[in-house]
Amino acid sequence: MHTIRTFGACLLAVSLGLAAAPASASEDCEVPIERWQSRDAVDQLAGRKGWDLARVKIDDGCYEIAGRDADGRSFKATLDPETLDIVKMKYRDRSARRPREGARPDQLNSERSPEGGRP
Repeated sequence: MHTIRTFGACLLAVSLGLAAAPASASEDCEVPIERWQSRDAVDQLAGRKGWDLARVKIDDGCYEIAGRDADGRSFKATLDPETLDIVKMKYRDRSARRPREGARPDQLNSERSPEGGRP
């Protein structure tokens, strides 16, 4: 009987929204637009860090950027729009890259020449 009551109390708490998710589960940046730094500030930050940005966009109230770091690694990062602090950053693992659809087996591990063509 005690187990049923405990289960019922947990079920009630979840249905009423009382069970809160951890704060880190949300990547939403809750900063009023008046306190945001400009996209130029994002570009300047990238320059100081040696990043080559391919994309800057806004999603869930955060700046989301993608590009290459100073070592040439591809990354995606989420920035707080007020402080430009990194909220989340992920590097692309080249070893996990899937071959593009329709690629021939001899193309899978070939390298490109500096001019962008095949060796």
